[in-house]
Amino acid sequence: MSRASGDLPVVVNDGSGRFRLRPDRTDRESPEETPRGTRVPRATDGAQKRFGQDFPGLDRAVTAFVLSLAIWTVYVHLITASHASLVTLLHGLPLVVVVTMAAIFAWHRLPAGPGGRRALPRNKAGPERVATKRLHAYRAVLPGAVLLLAAGWVATLSAGLPYPVFWWIALLASLGAWLQTLKAVPIATAPESGSRAAVWIVCAVALAAVCVTLFASRPDGDDAFYRSISATLLRFPHQPVLLHDTLYRLPEIPILLQFYRLGSYDVLVAVLARITGIQHLMVAYLILPSVFAAFCVLAWAYLLRRIVPARWPWVLLVLFFCVLALGEVHRAYGNFAFVRLFQGKAILATGMVPVIAGSALLYARHGGLRRWLLLFAVQIAALGASASALFLAPAAAALGLAGGWSADVASTRRLATGMLASAYVFGAGWAIASVTHAGQALVSSSPMPGIPQILDDTWGWWSTRLLLVALLGAWAFVRDPVRARYFSAGAFFFLLAVLNPYTVRVVADHFVGVYTYWRLTWALPLPLFLAVLLDGVVERVVRMRAKILAVCACAALAGFAIAFGWRFGTLRSANGVTLGLPGLKVDPVAYRVAAKIDEEVPEKGFVLAPEAVSIWLPSFVAHPELLGVRTLYLGRAFSPQDAARRSSLMRYVAGQYRPADSGAWFADALRRYGLTAVVFMHAAPWRAEMENALEDQQWRSLAHGTYDVWVKAGRDAATTHRTTGGPSQASKAAG
Repeated sequence: MSRASGDLPVVVNDGSGRFRLRPDRTDRESPEETPRGTRVPRATDGAQKRFGQDFPGLDRAVTAFVLSLAIWTVYVHLITASHASLVTLLHGLPLVVVVTMAAIFAWHRLPAGPGGRRALPRNKAGPERVATKRLHAYRAVLPGAVLLLAAGWVATLSAGLPYPVFWWIALLASLGAWLQTLKAVPIATAPESGSRAAVWIVCAVALAAVCVTLFASRPDGDDAFYRSISATLLRFPHQPVLLHDTLYRLPEIPILLQFYRLGSYDVLVAVLARITGIQHLMVAYLILPSVFAAFCVLAWAYLLRRIVPARWPWVLLVLFFCVLALGEVHRAYGNFAFVRLFQGKAILATGMVPVIAGSALLYARHGGLRRWLLLFAVQIAALGASASALFLAPAAAALGLAGGWSADVASTRRLATGMLASAYVFGAGWAIASVTHAGQALVSSSPMPGIPQILDDTWGWWSTRLLLVALLGAWAFVRDPVRARYFSAGAFFFLLAVLNPYTVRVVADHFVGVYTYWRLTWALPLPLFLAVLLDGVVERVVRMRAKILAVCACAALAGFAIAFGWRFGTLRSANGVTLGLPGLKVDPVAYRVAAKIDEEVPEKGFVLAPEAVSIWLPSFVAHPELLGVRTLYLGRAFSPQDAARRSSLMRYVAGQYRPADSGAWFADALRRYGLTAVVFMHAAPWRAEMENALEDQQWRSLAHGTYDVWVKAGRDAATTHRTTGGPSQASKAAG
């Protein structure tokens, strides 16, 4: 685009579906100004005086939250790098609070930047009437045509079209859409919605998100590690933070993965529990998830206001229901949203990525130091939520910068400087990889699944088809092509870098990892694409002249949405979700058994239990030692031979594996590891065999039910007495 001074013609949608030409400035962070000396009467002036025409309170809340998390993350990184303890961390907290408040104040005092007063090319299409008619006809037909083409092309993939063929055509189509939005004349649509309805919608969606987070329970086995971090910090506050193993508390074993030293969320859980005296599980499962649920809604609004300013409240509402409906498989978007916000990676995928994208769009469009610093800070905050931000945050930022880029020198300069905002994330990853040689762990001999299988395993078969249609067609439902550019450019680069069948193995082995490649799909918030598309379809259906046809179409859309949500929604019992009063997000039966063991077995006792029970024991601040927690991670703490033996024992008591001469083998394991407590499935086919071996060694039964608990009798019998010493070395197995 060329650059000039003064007001230039812009095609304007007056809200009634008609288009006219008017001189104005567009593509600014703030809504379009009215001509000098005129005032457009608004029925919502009272609401805008309180909340601001462009909702500055929303932006300030998001900014303050992001800056606070970024400074907290940097502080935790300094503590872990210096091998300092939780006690030392607590001593420095007052200074961190002061620095955070000063940083937020200083950020708001920085100049906002040029404000994006970019000149636009003059319309040379001829008389206003001709241009208006042509544009109106084009904009009226384009969304429906693009939607039909996208749906038809995705249907051919479902019918058996080879994925590379699908990918090539989709890539070229998205490239064409991006080039079209690059050269198109911007359309100044209606000003940003600032009505009372928008305020109420934001509050209602935020409240609904908090309620889902509190009342829905979907336990996850990954908490065996995440909850062990805060529990170990509270149990041994004088030990270095995030340095040693937390699952077994072995001082000579490092933390599960060195990249986990970059996280700050679970340290925050321990700090809040230590300061407030509240149980750390209550902080992890109820308090912080509620706060982050509201933040995620504000993050969505933050991005939507940059793309669909006139309809963002309604798209926000649609987006909330879309996320709740996308729960087809375990890794689906909905299962990393409100039913799983007690883990940092869910916060990263649901809340941090939209803020990264919104910040990148603002900087790409307008520049300015303040916007660059926000883009820099939000990526640090994302890294504190999850180490997956090492590749996800730069990818999301790059897509946002590309979506705000224009074909001129100034915009290209902002694109280049915007990529520098990922410097801290890149530096942190390089520091960890260079010290521990962790980058070598990315290369794997495991077979790499194809892109279609990755998507089906990540989103689900039906959800994949729906999201691919949204990926290819959402750009056409954004009236202003400047704002639609995030969708068109995002689709092109997402296909090129993430869904590319020719580079997937290279990217996995050198940047992401085979087993975590699927998380790269979070770089583009595809539920937002789907929400914009659905909102655009509903808006056009409602405006149909034939009201009967409009009612029938709305009923059909509502029926499809209800059927899809009923079958694939996140709140289904088939999805592992139970609804009830707010409480710990744990398996109630297995957790009660773990609590019984924690109460009856001494801290220096040694416990063998099925994985379903053992995953909850590390979440207790003081708990007995464990022969194994998760079979997946045994090889990171023990030798291959010992890890295989421990895995076999855990599967044996779970009723899943029985070796030859199992009775003698199990009796030998009881003596070899010095076990003091054993838990096994009551329904195990060889339960009598295990009971006979335990009775022969003078063990006694402690509890019966779904799981049977046996403890060693005599001098080593279970007791509620707790030791106050450091972690024991008893878990080193002989041989």
